[in-house]
Amino acid sequence: MHLFHPCCRSNSGCPGSEMPLMGEDPVTQWVNALQSHSLSLDGAWEFSLAGQSGSILTPGVWEAQGYARRVEGPAVYRRTLAVPADWQGMRVQLQFDALSYHVEARLNDVMVGEHTGMWTAFAFDVTDVIRPGLDNLLELTVYKPGERFPMRESLAGFLPDVCIPFGGIWGRARLSAFPGAALSDLWLLPDAGTGRVHVEAAAHGAQGMNAVVRLFDPAGREAAIWLGAVEAGAVHADLTVQMPRLWSPDDPALYTVELRLESGGAAQALLRRTFGFRTLSSDGDQLLYNGQPAILRGILNWGWYPETLCPAPDEAAIRDEFRRVRSLGYNLIKLCLVVPSPRYFEIADEEGMFLWLELPMWLPHVTERLEQQAPMEYADILARVHAHPSVVIYSLGCELDAEVNADLLSRLNGILRSRTSGVLACDNSGSGEAYGGLGFDFADFNDYHFYCDLHYFTPLVDHFRRDWRPPRPWIFGEFCDADDYRDLEEIAAASGGALPWWLIEKNPIHSLQVLGYPLQGERMRQLDTLGFSGQDLQHIARQQSFVIRKTILEKVRGRSGMGGYVVTGLRDTPLATSSMFDDLGRIKYDADAFRAFNAESVLVLEQGRRRLWKRGGDRPAPVDRFNLTAGTSVDYRIVLAHAGADLPGGDLRWRLLDGDGGAAARGVCPVEGPLVGGAPREIASFGFSAPEAAGEYALEVEFGALRNRWALWVYPAASALTASVAWHDPGGVLGDLGDGKDSALDLSRGGFAALTDHLLVTSAPDPAVIDYVRGGGRAILLQTGPGYLPALPRPFWRESIKLIYAHPVWEGFPHRGYADQQFYHLATDYALDSTALSAALPDLRAATPILRRLDARQFMLTDYLVELRVGEGVALASTLRFAGGAGDQVSGLSASPAGRHLLGQMVSYLSPGK
Repeated sequence: MHLFHPCCRSNSGCPGSEMPLMGEDPVTQWVNALQSHSLSLDGAWEFSLAGQSGSILTPGVWEAQGYARRVEGPAVYRRTLAVPADWQGMRVQLQFDALSYHVEARLNDVMVGEHTGMWTAFAFDVTDVIRPGLDNLLELTVYKPGERFPMRESLAGFLPDVCIPFGGIWGRARLSAFPGAALSDLWLLPDAGTGRVHVEAAAHGAQGMNAVVRLFDPAGREAAIWLGAVEAGAVHADLTVQMPRLWSPDDPALYTVELRLESGGAAQALLRRTFGFRTLSSDGDQLLYNGQPAILRGILNWGWYPETLCPAPDEAAIRDEFRRVRSLGYNLIKLCLVVPSPRYFEIADEEGMFLWLELPMWLPHVTERLEQQAPMEYADILARVHAHPSVVIYSLGCELDAEVNADLLSRLNGILRSRTSGVLACDNSGSGEAYGGLGFDFADFNDYHFYCDLHYFTPLVDHFRRDWRPPRPWIFGEFCDADDYRDLEEIAAASGGALPWWLIEKNPIHSLQVLGYPLQGERMRQLDTLGFSGQDLQHIARQQSFVIRKTILEKVRGRSGMGGYVVTGLRDTPLATSSMFDDLGRIKYDADAFRAFNAESVLVLEQGRRRLWKRGGDRPAPVDRFNLTAGTSVDYRIVLAHAGADLPGGDLRWRLLDGDGGAAARGVCPVEGPLVGGAPREIASFGFSAPEAAGEYALEVEFGALRNRWALWVYPAASALTASVAWHDPGGVLGDLGDGKDSALDLSRGGFAALTDHLLVTSAPDPAVIDYVRGGGRAILLQTGPGYLPALPRPFWRESIKLIYAHPVWEGFPHRGYADQQFYHLATDYALDSTALSAALPDLRAATPILRRLDARQFMLTDYLVELRVGEGVALASTLRFAGGAGDQVSGLSASPAGRHLLGQMVSYLSPGK
């Protein structure tokens, strides 16, 4: 009888076991494509869990319909197997391709083994307890991560945070019988540069046999052969392919290794496996794929497949996923803390989809058990996936903090590097320095997870970029999220009238104060005066998220040393709506428009740089690239970010289109070729005078097959402040006030006694200001942080949907009903607490929203711009940064055409006589 203890990988016996292990390799699946027999265990099993009995189909997982009813186990699977009589005398294995998380197996009431782990294949030797020719009772006792096996010690990855720690037989299972020799533990290490292939395998029952290893090219022709003896139960072979055909997304060329055991000239065992020649490497900070400059454009996959509740989509779903991902310009999928079924990797090999495999260590509680389990489980995962050419990047874990020590990471890094070839790797996706972990790393590239508002992205990149470090590429392991809005009525209608349980029940891992999705329906019903339907909100959210993705990705492509990125994420989940595909599987964006900035070669809009002299020294002077003042001169640079084959020169054509599609300006710029791949480069520059007619325009640029388009907004040259405006800015928050400053009444050092028929503009609302309004005054209350008006810290672009309400202040401020680049230099870190305004202003008669923030995770409202009727007066209150000043925003009102114009509209609306 065999008792497999999870800390063992040998047949020398287990600590604490009462019986010796039997079999040559009790945890590795044997293979023999010539002489083996198999009995599938897929299908119906008797099943019991938490006092309930019934049946269950495998592959699959058990999950009660709801978090509150989920049980970690024990779940008991039973099945009676009719084993063929001719299996008598054969070596028999009970094989599982994947099972979560811990199983104790009994055959005919005899314990045959136990296994711990979610992601890997394993086997038990049942030769001595199987009864050929008779019925055999197989019983499995299964636990998923929970109390007995704590989740954070179990390498359960991120799926428990997304929804559930799944449990059950989620891979294929079988009984396999071997009459003679068999093979296992095949390792392939191809070298694309030399054509050399190192092959290793374990040979069972092969004493005195010879081995023949053949390599076949993608056309099925023999490319190399090796003959030798089986020594010490193993095969070690080195072969060389002359001028190997390289695997790539455009040409996913797969070779085949065939390993055959022979005796007396007759074949006794056979194993085949496909592989490819490829190399992901770097030269300084330039990422190279097969020796050529490359840009990895990835999407984050958490392994959420609601149809299966485990990462085992069927073949049609996998191929459809790859097709749709490619349609958006992506060439890589990052498997974030998840190891999907083997077919996923095989199809990626066949279709030329790059994969980044992130091994499943997330927020671990590092105990002695985890320190023992992680090296074994990582080695088993790598044994399963290492030969797939589609896997070009590995990471050992995600956002690991000080809980994970250097010794453990060093051991895992050694396992990874000894078992892979032609790949890049990092120990900690997101970096230890960013998450309180190690101050050094075992990485081949820089990997950061910058989830930030648009205007903080460039400063973040500059902050983490250090020229005194050895150069290496940047590959953002995950970033660029942008929340969507779920239309629950639409989802319910598509789901037979009811929402799936994971959208209405609370995941115990997450606080409702962090993620309020289970309360969405209730909270949105309370906002009955919102004025937007679910479809309206969905449309606004998707338009806004498109702007966010485009802005961030173009910022990345315009910088040198950027090897790639992974955008969050693939599909909507119970945890997040930041994705390319919604809950109904639909692509959220126009694919052609998305590829314009997410492709091998893209055009990026840039400008020169400026500085200003302020308070006795030079300072950076950012320019608003997308908001223009009528009649001013504008100059642009077009940057080509290109990877791949050289591009020829030609003419770059640009057009400035008005709202009717007419050309307000146009031009042609000759571009010299050839244009080699690598660092981004300026290929053209042009300028024009901003049109006199205010409104929204579009700048279109074409170069060969490359196209891109940017919205521009032109505002009148009128001053924001006039002689009837009183300026109250004691803290100097507004900065310069443009041409109107000299004619405005400055109250920064005095009270309000001088006010008669003036409009008050203040950056410091206080009781005196409110008293002025209460008595019949008019005021613009600008508060960009904590202050007298109740305000809450909130990101502007992230986690929210901006709602623009019809109001006279928007006249002459063009918009399409969502926040676009007009708001880049207005974006703020605070929003007015709508629910607390009444308490702060007891005589508030009415509050009319103008620009609101709907929290996309909590479904609560705050205000960025609101009209307040207080006592006998009226005020416009706002937290917007009209003068910029945050991140890489402009500095000063005069440098902010959008801010200056919107403030001018507010002044005009409240001016006496209006």
